[in-house]
Amino acid sequence: MKMVAALLGLVLITGSLMAELSVANIEKMVEDIKAKRTSKMRDDTNISSPFITVKTENNDTIRTLVPAEKQRRPYVLGAVMNGSAFINNTWYAAGDKVGTFVVEKILPDHVILKHDKRTIMLFFRKTKNLLKISEE
Repeated sequence: MKMVAALLGLVLITGSLMAELSVANIEKMVEDIKAKRTSKMRDDTNISSPFITVKTENNDTIRTLVPAEKQRRPYVLGAVMNGSAFINNTWYAAGDKVGTFVVEKILPDHVILKHDKRTIMLFFRKTKNLLKISEE
């Protein structure tokens, strides 16, 4: 008799767990996880993070976490020729502005960009060797 009662209890517990994990409940949990997460913070909170954007909606300041790859605006060095640098599909000379940066120096293998106290050194991207030469 005790065995039957224990088995019946186990069946009831298992059934309630299965009902909790129904397809509709799982889909709702997934949608809750995917939902956009925002946080309302006091205006006097001083946050300076490259991963948080600040916007105002309905007189409320909302700070939202933004993935770094969306905020990044990388500079890509494509070529250096005759004292000019090909950065992000545009030719620049020393002293020209690239975004907020100024081209300080153009060297054969890299370019130096400056903005206030910040310095960026642009190098050529490494490429895959698509051509393989074998000696036989």
